[in-house]
Amino acid sequence: MTLDPAARKPMTVSALTLSVKCRLEEFYPGVLVAGEVSNFTHANSGHWYFSLKDAGATLKCVMFRGFALRARFDPKDGTQVIARGGLTLYPQRGEYQCLVEELTQQGVGSAELALRRLKEKLLQKGYFAPERKRRLPPYPRRIALIASPTGAAIRDMLQILKVRWPLAEVVVRPSRVQGDGAAVEVATAVRMLSGLHATRKLPLSAIVVGRGGGSSQDLAAFNEEVIADAIFDSAVPVVSAVGHEIDVCIADMVADYRALTPSEAMTQLCPDRGEMLDGLVDTAARLDDAVNARLALARERLTRMADRPALRKPFERIRDSEQKLDDWGARLSRAAERRLTRSGEQVAALADQLESLSPLNVLKRGFSLTTLADGRLLRSAGEVRPGDTLRTRTPDGVVVSTVTDRPGVSS
Repeated sequence: MTLDPAARKPMTVSALTLSVKCRLEEFYPGVLVAGEVSNFTHANSGHWYFSLKDAGATLKCVMFRGFALRARFDPKDGTQVIARGGLTLYPQRGEYQCLVEELTQQGVGSAELALRRLKEKLLQKGYFAPERKRRLPPYPRRIALIASPTGAAIRDMLQILKVRWPLAEVVVRPSRVQGDGAAVEVATAVRMLSGLHATRKLPLSAIVVGRGGGSSQDLAAFNEEVIADAIFDSAVPVVSAVGHEIDVCIADMVADYRALTPSEAMTQLCPDRGEMLDGLVDTAARLDDAVNARLALARERLTRMADRPALRKPFERIRDSEQKLDDWGARLSRAAERRLTRSGEQVAALADQLESLSPLNVLKRGFSLTTLADGRLLRSAGEVRPGDTLRTRTPDGVVVSTVTDRPGVSS
């Protein structure tokens, strides 16, 4: 006999959920489950909220404050643990979860270990080197956005760009940002935009890869090597704006600039038009004041210079100088004449002295001068020999004679 569904009384959602919750707690009062911690949150209440995952599934977990205080370590994402507790169902969300009473640390999970190895590999290849990171353009002309077309991140970025820097052209390249294949899709978008820029078909100032916050699983695509390679090879500066401030992924580490949020990415990338206009107005006012001050100073200096005699009577100084030159010329002429007169008198006195010492004056008094043939003055009779020729100078001429006899000595 088949029961007519119309004759059955329907259950409310609350009643069904409560029934499932009771059955779940009855059949799984105590379990031991091993997995890797992810999305760990330490609430202000002291409760711990996290997930345990492996390659095939995820289990939501809660560890209330009383049990968390007795834990011997603080779990972190990627830690491999064994949890002891019981299963229950959280009615408000319709999710089953494990109420953990005890945690035992087992080491680093496989996913975290793989991520660490990838980071080490990229570090050795120089992907994270600060010196290779490029500066963002001060005044971007065209910005490419890679994001989900339906997400809040793209709307926030476009709104901020519109307000701060509407002069920039925006190119939106839609892409999935989570789930299987998202990493390849984002990497393909980066390489396509980089290629268009390199060939000058679509010159770009910067590429922004953005998405809002999420769990570690939601952001997993941005921890894959294919995205790191695409960002590293990009011919355009890349801004990574993935998740929230506490989320740091490999894309952030490779990008030329890491923004804390998509909104912060646009704030850092685009100057504020309003601030720039205010700055220009202030600069123009300061320049105007500086020019007026220089003009006033120049007018004052010009007035002082115009009052100087050299400018009021420009030829007076020249005439004074010409008159001084004439006076100096006359004085030099008189000095030269006096100097010539004194020099002439000195020359005449010296001539008189020379005249008085001249041998010719001696001859005029009755004396004569006799010289040998070689021009030597004859001073003694013993200096001649028979046959020598003598020249005797008298006041009125020269007498030439020949010695015929050896001269005697006079008594």
